[in-house]
Amino acid sequence: MLARALTVGLLLMACAAEGCSSEPPPNPYASCSNGNYVLDDPTVTPGGFDSAACVQFMKSIPTIQTDEAKAPEFITPLAGALLPATPIATFTWTPGQLASIGVDGGGADGGGADAGDAGPPLTSDAYVVIFNAAAATADGGITELLRVMTINTTFTPTDAQWATLQATGSIEASVYGMYFDDGTITDGPYTAPQARAFSISQ
Repeated sequence: MLARALTVGLLLMACAAEGCSSEPPPNPYASCSNGNYVLDDPTVTPGGFDSAACVQFMKSIPTIQTDEAKAPEFITPLAGALLPATPIATFTWTPGQLASIGVDGGGADGGGADAGDAGPPLTSDAYVVIFNAAAATADGGITELLRVMTINTTFTPTDAQWATLQATGSIEASVYGMYFDDGTITDGPYTAPQARAFSISQ
């Protein structure tokens, strides 16, 4: 604490002596604008998963719980499935045991919305599906291919998104379930103990 106080004091002194920029600090959740992120399209899914909900999920990552009973579970694809290159597959999952108010869990396509779009605070069950390359990078890291944020329980990739997944070949996907009440996560996020592994024909 003392070291931190000293550091803050020195920064304040430097500001007084040299002047400090009035620019706002960097957005710690700028990744919600990542081109690989797909949010609900408000013209298709009004009141869906928007940029504000994305920020709430990012904040909740340290509190994600592994809970097989409450977490959503993939219906398709089956574990270890080899999907054909065509037609483009639709991914489906169960709603999980969340604090739902019975919101219609229809389908989402990969068109999505710009992460800057925002509507009323979200009140709904919601899901984040993350597709990662199964093979680790040279330094042991994980390559995230696509992140889908939706209140729906299905997702169909666009041609470009499917091409990205197909080019990777072997994929592991995880689905996270949570309940939003007036824009705040009040239940979850929950995920299954194991990711769903599958491959796509080249």
